[in-house]
Amino acid sequence: MGPIPEAGHSGDIYQDLARRSQIIISELRSRAFWFIKLRWIVPVCLVIGSISAGPLGFQFGSSHLVMGVAVFILCYNLIFMLKSSRLPTEDSVKALRQFQRFIRWQVGFDYFSMFLLIHLTGGVASPLIFFFIFHIIFAAILMPRLSSYGFAFSVVIGMIVIAISEYLGWLPNHTLGFENRRIDLAFQPTYIAMQLLFFSTTVFVTVFSTSSIMNMVRKRISDLVNLTYTVKNLNERLGVLLSLASTIGSARQLKEVLTSVTTQLTKAMDIQGVSVKLLSDDGRFLNYVAAYGLGDTDLLKKRVIEVSRSPLNEAVIKGKPFVASHVTQQELFQFGENLAAARIQSVLFVPLIAEDKVIGILGGYCRQPDKFDPPEIDFFRLAAGLVAMFMDNSMAYEKIEQMDEERIWFMMKVAHNLKAPLSAILSILDVIRGKYLGDLNDDQVEYLRRVHRRAQTMINMVNELLVLAQKRHERQQNPFGTVDLETLIHRIRRTFADEARQKGLDFNIKFPPGLVNITGNAEMLEQMLENLISNAIRYTPTKGRVTVEFMELQQKGIRILISDNGIGIPKASLPRVFEEFYRAKNAQELEEHGTGLGMSIAKEIVTQHGGKISLESEEGLGTLVVIQLPLNNTPE
Repeated sequence: MGPIPEAGHSGDIYQDLARRSQIIISELRSRAFWFIKLRWIVPVCLVIGSISAGPLGFQFGSSHLVMGVAVFILCYNLIFMLKSSRLPTEDSVKALRQFQRFIRWQVGFDYFSMFLLIHLTGGVASPLIFFFIFHIIFAAILMPRLSSYGFAFSVVIGMIVIAISEYLGWLPNHTLGFENRRIDLAFQPTYIAMQLLFFSTTVFVTVFSTSSIMNMVRKRISDLVNLTYTVKNLNERLGVLLSLASTIGSARQLKEVLTSVTTQLTKAMDIQGVSVKLLSDDGRFLNYVAAYGLGDTDLLKKRVIEVSRSPLNEAVIKGKPFVASHVTQQELFQFGENLAAARIQSVLFVPLIAEDKVIGILGGYCRQPDKFDPPEIDFFRLAAGLVAMFMDNSMAYEKIEQMDEERIWFMMKVAHNLKAPLSAILSILDVIRGKYLGDLNDDQVEYLRRVHRRAQTMINMVNELLVLAQKRHERQQNPFGTVDLETLIHRIRRTFADEARQKGLDFNIKFPPGLVNITGNAEMLEQMLENLISNAIRYTPTKGRVTVEFMELQQKGIRILISDNGIGIPKASLPRVFEEFYRAKNAQELEEHGTGLGMSIAKEIVTQHGGKISLESEEGLGTLVVIQLPLNNTPE
């Protein structure tokens, strides 16, 4: 069983301790008031006992004195009742002491009253002598062990004093009588000694047994509290690990995540700060890539540690955690001047291991000595495992992004370099086909038409390659604003109305009156619709139908349906429709030349607008494209 966590280690430990203190004080307050309530019954019982003693055959000549004790009990109980209203209600150590003092005063007055009653009802032979046992039990339950033994000792001493005083004649002997026979035991030393021996034994056995049981109960409660704190601490640490995992899983930017990780770990472990050092590819240097709570973070990140000159960091890199409960000046020098200025007393370094390779060091720093115990080290290792996994993934992702950027740059470069000569070829073909250089025979016209068509297809592909690369390379340069969908619809209708009419298609665009606007980039959305509608018209035979329908989704977004009864898409080709440069076999048979980029560009635009695009189709029956766009979104 580990020790109770330090105050402040968990967010609400102070509150837990306050509740525990409040429970103890509430219990003492309840028992203190319970004594006062019970004490009102005692004078009534004394009066009833004095009155009924005669008819029952008992005689004692001090009944008027017993009545006086009853009045005395009533008086001091009234005083205690008035004093109880002034007791503190806050849960503090001072309040706890006041309640204990209040109970001690009550027990003291009760003991004095009991000694009086025992003396007036026969001394050692009094039947009231064993009423002390109840008080001993109550004291052992409510008071500390030393106090309960003190009460027991005072009872035994009091009874010995009464017995000796009566035997020596220092106190008058109030003997009991039953049916006109006196029960006088004051002058029988053997009986007195035996009575006192058995009484004392009973008292001390009672206080020992009760206090031992209470100590055992208190220990069990303490163990339970410790276990509760341990479980609570583990739950909190598990929550931190889950939060770290969530943070790591939801972000890809190394700097952003490491800043969040160091902050969360510092707060969760209640330490001064956390740092992350990354090992260079050649293993010679360590660079601070993230730090929290260690002063000037920018200055720290500029510091480079040469591994060969730092035995401490060199040992950690070899896979051995380093823990210092009291940092020496030599060790502190290796941490850096800014850490020395932070008055660091204890540190913990663990290696960051990814795929059996050390990639850096995770460090924890605290101003308290002896901070990092085995549970802290185990938790820090688990956190280091998550951090290392993320850093490894993040670096791999950055390399992929870099390669993707290079690929996009290369694609844009090639497309740009191809566009100029292709445009020149088309211009020359237009001059020749226009017969500006002389007449052409029919075969020449046909061959030039084919060349022109191939060149036009190539330049269309180059244009779409440039569009696709630009959409990926310049996402943040596309401003998002309010898009007037009705204006956009009218432009789309004008763009395709003539083409559809020339092909003999039933082209129709439907939308509800007062169609809501959405947030997005109007040019990108227009291009997305042009690509999809162009495909629908291109692959729908004469006399066919192409319908575009806009619907509102209860103020949550917009749904766009683009349907046709054209050639459709084979089932085997459906999973690859949105791949770059892919064209279904029946599309290639209908039109030999095509870029295969239209659907890919459309999906790219929908994704950037936070929407979804899906497709349903059956070969020979047509195609349905479903697009859902949110009303408000920001660029991805």
